[in-house]
Amino acid sequence: MARNVFFTHGTRNEQFLQQNLVEEYIKMFGMDVLYIPRQLIQKDNVFNEEVVSQFDDSYIIEAYLENFDGFQGGGDLLTKFGIRQTDEITMVISQQRFSDLISQFLLLDEDIEVGERPQEGDLIYFPLSSNYFEIKFVEHEEPFYQLGKNYTYKLKAELFEYSDEGGEFFAGDDELIDTGYTVQYYYLVTPGESAAATPLLDGDVVSQAIVTTNGSKYNFTPTVTVTGDGTGATAHAEMIVVNVGGSIPITPAVLDPTVKNGKMVGLEIISGGSGYDVSRSSIDFTDPSSTGTKPVVIPTFNSSGSLTKVEITNEGSGYDSVERIVIDGGGSGYTTAEFDIQSVPAGLSGNFIDKEQVTGGTTGGTAMIADWDKSEGWLKLKSVTDDFQIGELLVGNTSGASITIHSYDAMKTTDTKYSESSTFETLADDIIDFSEGNPFGIGT
Repeated sequence: MARNVFFTHGTRNEQFLQQNLVEEYIKMFGMDVLYIPRQLIQKDNVFNEEVVSQFDDSYIIEAYLENFDGFQGGGDLLTKFGIRQTDEITMVISQQRFSDLISQFLLLDEDIEVGERPQEGDLIYFPLSSNYFEIKFVEHEEPFYQLGKNYTYKLKAELFEYSDEGGEFFAGDDELIDTGYTVQYYYLVTPGESAAATPLLDGDVVSQAIVTTNGSKYNFTPTVTVTGDGTGATAHAEMIVVNVGGSIPITPAVLDPTVKNGKMVGLEIISGGSGYDVSRSSIDFTDPSSTGTKPVVIPTFNSSGSLTKVEITNEGSGYDSVERIVIDGGGSGYTTAEFDIQSVPAGLSGNFIDKEQVTGGTTGGTAMIADWDKSEGWLKLKSVTDDFQIGELLVGNTSGASITIHSYDAMKTTDTKYSESSTFETLADDIIDFSEGNPFGIGT
């Protein structure tokens, strides 16, 4: 029988969680190693083997060493040519970390034939013994498709035997400098629906507004313009409706919220009102249009029950649609009127190809696609060469698919050694003087 459709079987969120757990485990119990890709200089097409190769680049990545009781292999062997070392190691690395930190650069190198995954023949610099190990086999299906996806590469490597290969990494260990790496992501979100509203006239004055379409995925509070045959009418949109409740005031307070990236970043007091019961008064807000949280505000009233100050303690989240249109001024001379509400840019069209390059129409910058989801309306980029702009059109160089940037979350991280343990490092500095060569020894 078919599987039960009422239970999930490897959703994207479950896979993300599994991937994060794998990476956290490797970072906790693994070590930093140098991944050194083999660059092909000359190839024998008859025997399909590399004639000349070199090793010039290295990339830092975390790896978990499975050899807990020493090197595997035959150890040190005495042959007629002398002593031969046959040490072997098995290391586990994250597939996602390899993609983020290494493969995006290998794909741009014309001297490397396959850059999507670790390759047999590439080297691993093992810092504990200061040895180079050559990858002999890459296992990518162990563990076997947990939640419908694989998360790690298992690298089985042997001690590297030099055979006239070139490259700066054989000039000495002084070339092995821990410089860290930089990764930058852009999460681009396609828009939803633009808001719409109908104005109501009282004589020749615009008096009210009825929101017919709330819209969705607004990044900022949109501007509203009144058009028609009259003059002087003005209005503005509100994405959060504010209510000062808890008591019946003499004069209600009027507050105007400002939304950015789904959060209430500002709350202006237009009128403080009067007659509020200070002990009972509170400020409440409409629920967010999507999954999110309400803002939290601490109000301050004076002795006459007038609101004088608001302090935003929690900006909330998930506000991306227009709740109502407020008429600032009715104008005059209107027999017909319309609201022009700022729209959001066009969205994603076509189908991108994984790991293809995209080019911006405004900045001319390029980037590589790390992941994308057309149904959810988002795109994740890496290897970004320029700062893309809101409203800029990105086009896939191979597929021809396009997306207009509505909003983005640019996360730029520069990882150096132990950077993700900065909190522990800072706390440890108060306990142990790490400037000493042996902090646990007896001082002189």
